[in-house]
Amino acid sequence: MNVIITKEEILNTPNNMELGALVRNKMWQEDRNQRGPQFDDEQFIIIADENGLVTKISRGDEIFETCILCGKVTDVLIDTDINYRYGYVEGAGQCCKECFEKK
Repeated sequence: MNVIITKEEILNTPNNMELGALVRNKMWQEDRNQRGPQFDDEQFIIIADENGLVTKISRGDEIFETCILCGKVTDVLIDTDINYRYGYVEGAGQCCKECFEKK
């Protein structure tokens, strides 16, 4: 790995400690560029249907619907179109699978 520091960067850096920090930051950036994007610190939610097929992958920052009958948090994201929801009751809202199948 090569890290390039220009003469201008050296002259514009007020002290050796900051110059060391600049070099270190450039080194870490170059290391990240060579390794490519990393996803270790991110969480994803995978939603599958009853057959085990993935229906949606989400970053986890979305909010899930709550069942209108029992108050349990469902696996249905708020931004899911009602035409693609299982357990949605038009005019009332989202039910969890258990409550929807009881009716």
